[in-house]
Amino acid sequence: MTDNISKFLNETTSIEQKITNVRSNITKIEEFQSQILVSTSTTHEDSTNKEREAFVESTRNLLIECKDRIKKIQYENARIPSTDPNFGLRQQRYEYLRTKLSNVLEDYRLAENTFMKQTKDRMERQYKVVNPNASQQEIDDYVSNPNSQPIFQQALLRTNEAQNALAEVQKRHEDIKSIENTIAELVALFQELHLQVEEQDQTIVNIEANTEVTVEKTEQAANEIGTATKLAQAARKKKWICLGIAILIILVIVVVVITQLPKGSISSSSTNTVTATTTVTPTALPNNPSPVITPQPTLQPQ
Repeated sequence: MTDNISKFLNETTSIEQKITNVRSNITKIEEFQSQILVSTSTTHEDSTNKEREAFVESTRNLLIECKDRIKKIQYENARIPSTDPNFGLRQQRYEYLRTKLSNVLEDYRLAENTFMKQTKDRMERQYKVVNPNASQQEIDDYVSNPNSQPIFQQALLRTNEAQNALAEVQKRHEDIKSIENTIAELVALFQELHLQVEEQDQTIVNIEANTEVTVEKTEQAANEIGTATKLAQAARKKKWICLGIAILIILVIVVVVITQLPKGSISSSSTNTVTATTTVTPTALPNNPSPVITPQPTLQPQ
């Protein structure tokens, strides 16, 4: 657990450093843009603009990397139960990084908006060089789409100044398109970061709902187990009561049988019975050799 939280803190520290690098790049980009706006040398302006574009590309990559790594932390946090001892720390660091990156994105967007407005102002001044009497609507239309206006093509036949102005305006227009693309990317990243919050909130709601359902089911199961235990105890108690009643009935029957028997019935049975005996007296009779059997009276019990 300690290794995991240490790894997490190292990751957040690394992301925070990347965001700091982004802010440093933005400061450098603003410096390049200021130089471009006041430059009087085409060569110097082109060189400065190339450096600016290199920083813009590097900053774009850093922003995407930071956004993806923060999003990964969000997904990891969504899979950790709120009862985890490190959940609060992880959420705090995630919110800190997300807010810090959102602030950097907003600052970068404002800087690019400012540069775009200043570039358009420069285009307007260059347009007025060859058409001092142009209305604001004509200027706005040309800034939006310089290739649709024929004024510079007509002026090219008259002055080199108009030719140079045409080249400058076309270059500014390409710069504006590039700035607009950068701003659109920044807005998309900003919206994605805020969408992450909504997704995480929904994920947390789902986790809490599932947790509540689990708790309810656990409580229900505990109640059912408690009820089953009480029923089992009651059943065992009834069995013991039935057994006790049966034993009591048997004891009562035995006592009743014993008390109903006549006293001394067992000892008198052996003395009251007398077996009759027969005496055989042999008597010699003339002409009859068989003995005469004289029956004796039988004694009856008194």
